[in-house]
Amino acid sequence: MRKSLLFLVFVMVAFLLKAQDNTVVPNGFNRFYHPDGKVSSEGMMRDGKPDGYWKTYWENGTLKSEGNRRNFELDSIWSFYDENGKTTLQIGYLNGKKEGIRRTIRENEIIEENFSNDVKHGLTVYYYPDGKVMRTINFENGLENGFAREYDQEGTVITMIEYRRGFVVDRENINRRDRNGLKQGKWKFFYPDGKVKTEGNYRDDKRNGYFKEYDEKGMLIDIAKYVNDVKQEEPPELARLDVRTDYYPDGKVKTRASYKGDTPEGVRREYDEKGQVVAAYTFTNGVITAEGIIDDEGVKDGPWKEFYADGTMRSEGVYRNGKRIGKWRFYHQNGNLEQEGNYNNQGNTDGLWKWYYEDGLMLREENFLNGKSEGLFTEYDENGTVIIQGEYVDGLEEGFWKYQHGDHREEGTYRGGMRNGDWKYYYDNGQLSFQGAFIDDNPNGRHSWFWPNGKKKDEGEYLMGMKNGDWIQYNTDGTVFMVISYQNGIEKKYDGVRIKPEPLE
Repeated sequence: MRKSLLFLVFVMVAFLLKAQDNTVVPNGFNRFYHPDGKVSSEGMMRDGKPDGYWKTYWENGTLKSEGNRRNFELDSIWSFYDENGKTTLQIGYLNGKKEGIRRTIRENEIIEENFSNDVKHGLTVYYYPDGKVMRTINFENGLENGFAREYDQEGTVITMIEYRRGFVVDRENINRRDRNGLKQGKWKFFYPDGKVKTEGNYRDDKRNGYFKEYDEKGMLIDIAKYVNDVKQEEPPELARLDVRTDYYPDGKVKTRASYKGDTPEGVRREYDEKGQVVAAYTFTNGVITAEGIIDDEGVKDGPWKEFYADGTMRSEGVYRNGKRIGKWRFYHQNGNLEQEGNYNNQGNTDGLWKWYYEDGLMLREENFLNGKSEGLFTEYDENGTVIIQGEYVDGLEEGFWKYQHGDHREEGTYRGGMRNGDWKYYYDNGQLSFQGAFIDDNPNGRHSWFWPNGKKKDEGEYLMGMKNGDWIQYNTDGTVFMVISYQNGIEKKYDGVRIKPEPLE
């Protein structure tokens, strides 16, 4: 009996030891364990490295993540779950790089981002929890570019944002209602493909001002004026343009121009005896604002000049089939050069471009390759001091960059348009004000800030963008002001006191 009991104890001990054995099998199936003996992860190893399908588990036993590796690289869909088993993230991979859709599921939103060769490219869509679209943003090569739209929970567009290479260049709030549900301000209505169908302003749910209507190609087809929702019949400012045509003796068109009364307005075209446009001008209130060839389809071609309202030159260059090509120059209204550079045969910026302040001093020098920034970028202040300098590769910041922002300087490295490695900031006296490292724009590791006297101001650890551990704030004399404890980016304690009670174990 005693021998049987000893044997049973031996078997149980061996089982427990095996359950917590995290020894790696270099080639074959592996299973690893949490300290309590529950499985933490499992999958195949090849040459001592994970390969094939792998799973990880929370300490409560629910699945935490799962996905495949092919030749040691992440492949196909990887899925991640919370401790209750709900999906929180799904990422598509191909040869170790993000490819296709990355889907993030949060409590108050769902995000679907498109990737190509590990770079965000295409439409990113945010959804409300009920699945209705909240926001759409277009990306090109990792940067916001083009138009973004925000929607209310009824599906109405309420904000339109225009991006250019990652920067907001225009933002318009539309389709808004007040607390009483009445339409106020600018409203736009759209065709199914997203093009504007009609637009105009409302005041207290009534149309007021000018309403424009467009066809499906975006051409303006009608303008109407409203006062308190009543359409005004033939307001003088909306009088139709009078198109006047002169002819050669054989009946062919010689000139065709539009007028508002006796004042030239819009395009005037001049034709040769073969019917070809040989000259064209654009008028605004009788003043020439552009000069060059515009064919009957509205396509610009040949040498072109544009003018300010006072007649001074605004720009000059050449169009081919509606696209700018070759050398172009743009001018300030005082006549000084504003910018100059070349367009290639596809109409994309190419080569060195230069920008100037109104007094003629250099503002910026930037190199392009087929429409994308490529090579050295330098920007100057009005005193000729370099304030931004760095290199672009395929439209993205790469390598060492430095910035001078008012009274402080920043410098560090980019990789693929994202901060990577060490970054440092300095006061105008050269004293260090910040230092910290980044991985793909995520702060990582110890970050420190300093007072102008050189003593530390704040310091703490990041783990891929989330604060972790103790973050210390200092007084200017170097004494500790406060310690805040973080766990996965969430504040847990102030000076050792928990923010909210946690149950005792």
